[in-house]
Amino acid sequence: MAFTGDLEHLSIFDIIQLLNTTRKSGTFSVKGSRGESRIIFSNGCIVGASHLNNKVRIGSVLVRMNAINREDLEKVLQVQRSAGAGRKPLIATLIDMGRLKPEAATKGLKKLIEMTIVELVGWTAGTFTLDTEAIYVSPECSYPISKMEQEISLDAQMVLMDALRIYDERERDRNAGKVIPSDEELFEEVIPSETQAESLQAGPAVTADDLGLSDLDHLERKMPEIFSADEIFDPLEIHRQKIRELLPGFPSGDQEALVSFLHGSAVSVDARKGLARKEGGMKAVVLVSKDELITHSVMTICKDEGVLVFTADRPEELDRIINNCTERKFSAIVAFDNPGPAPGSLSADHIADWRHRLREQFPKVPVIQMVSPLDYDFTLKALDDGIGAVFPRPSTEDRGQTFVRDVIAFLDTFNSYIRRFFQEEREGAASDEDRLARLRRRIAAFRDLSEPSAVSLALLHCVSEVFERSITFIVRPSELTGEKAIGVYAEKDHGATPAGGLKIPLTEPSVFRDMIEKGRLFYGECSDQVLKEHLFEGIGAPLRPVIALLPMKSLGRIVTVTYGDFGDKEVSGIQSDILEILANEAGLVLENSLYRKKLGIAHSGEEQ
Repeated sequence: MAFTGDLEHLSIFDIIQLLNTTRKSGTFSVKGSRGESRIIFSNGCIVGASHLNNKVRIGSVLVRMNAINREDLEKVLQVQRSAGAGRKPLIATLIDMGRLKPEAATKGLKKLIEMTIVELVGWTAGTFTLDTEAIYVSPECSYPISKMEQEISLDAQMVLMDALRIYDERERDRNAGKVIPSDEELFEEVIPSETQAESLQAGPAVTADDLGLSDLDHLERKMPEIFSADEIFDPLEIHRQKIRELLPGFPSGDQEALVSFLHGSAVSVDARKGLARKEGGMKAVVLVSKDELITHSVMTICKDEGVLVFTADRPEELDRIINNCTERKFSAIVAFDNPGPAPGSLSADHIADWRHRLREQFPKVPVIQMVSPLDYDFTLKALDDGIGAVFPRPSTEDRGQTFVRDVIAFLDTFNSYIRRFFQEEREGAASDEDRLARLRRRIAAFRDLSEPSAVSLALLHCVSEVFERSITFIVRPSELTGEKAIGVYAEKDHGATPAGGLKIPLTEPSVFRDMIEKGRLFYGECSDQVLKEHLFEGIGAPLRPVIALLPMKSLGRIVTVTYGDFGDKEVSGIQSDILEILANEAGLVLENSLYRKKLGIAHSGEEQ
């Protein structure tokens, strides 16, 4: 059956996502004012494509990528001519002949598909058709698409993401005035059509289809010009068919309730903006599940958030997906389905082993676990293993009467969790960026200083931004002498005030002497007697006895110690690494200042 639609109402991005989530097979054709292009799907995977420019073909792409040479291409064309209608596609034939490695074949096909999608992403007008009955490569080649998938196939979402990234980069370069070479220039025909025809000298005219060069590039299907109402591409109907297939024994009312929920969640995402430009960057959920209902539903609801969902049912597949996400700088989270009793389902032990393996190889990747509501042991084990979140999963065995209602509630909650997770991660990333920006500004400010007193005062101001009370002490052989304070004798906004009356002995054991001997920042709760007697008696004890002591070194020794506490406020987290970086930078600036002064004195003496 053929479905048709208009790109004004549904973007290329949406359609490819939908075909992937519903595991459709067939030929997706797009026609517009610039021409026609096709992408071939098998069970939601992409197995072939024809570029908008019919001179950009898989054989030429493989030669230009140095995967094969011209002689290999000529040889395979001869083999395909002799094979007739029963021939295999060009890539499969090259692999069988030992002229092409599967890895190189995947790269070549991926490049062709990326170029095809990049050309289509910016389209806002045109028509498209999904022909689910086009299960063969072309009318002249009876090799079925299902076999193509077994030999070479690509994850539609991963290819789509790379294509969108390439599209964004091209648009950026084009806006910057750079010349962007066309695909035809980069992958021009290695064996032009006219050369092929001339070489045969006799017989009828030879087409690309006859040679087998475009088996993956070209399907002779014409776009229907008039469609009846039931042939209009309707995402709602596609979801309806999928739910009927997955829940055959459930009442139609329950099925429609789930279909309506999924359709309402699948809000269109404008592909021309690209996920790479969406706030927070690229996001992905890696779903470890063999349950088609959960997989289809999670893929559908996550689409609303601009989140791609990848599925894995083998450990090596999970590793590959996470590695790919890391290389592409995706923000990813792994979701494990619960153990299932059905044959082929993952057992509780297998899932626990996978989680352990994941923690060892990818310790920074967050993990969530779905569980059966009554499986207490597995739930507790997941929590004991440090899983970030545990979700009670709908079960037909435990709650068959309310299963569909439970599925909707589960999906709604899961979607909310994923949304919050990526939002918090985005806010954390923004906070890190702000932190680095402030650090750069502070370091730049330090480097503009020339006087030692100005350097120590600048470091005091940095500490005062974190703590309510802060004091700079000069390090003497037997004591610390107060120099300046902020928030101690006046409000913080009054700035620095003198603190010469504060003296802390270094002649007896204390947190101060210990910090100077170690030469490292101290931060934590402290009940030191010297601290209480010689500092808190003079300035008053803070609400919580949590303090920081930050040393500044110059010429190999500690010259100042900057003290900080939270005063009458509750304790909050600090960025101790930032403070240490600033103290080190201040020490270097102080050293340079002292060197410059020594050089100035030396030059002055020489002149005299």
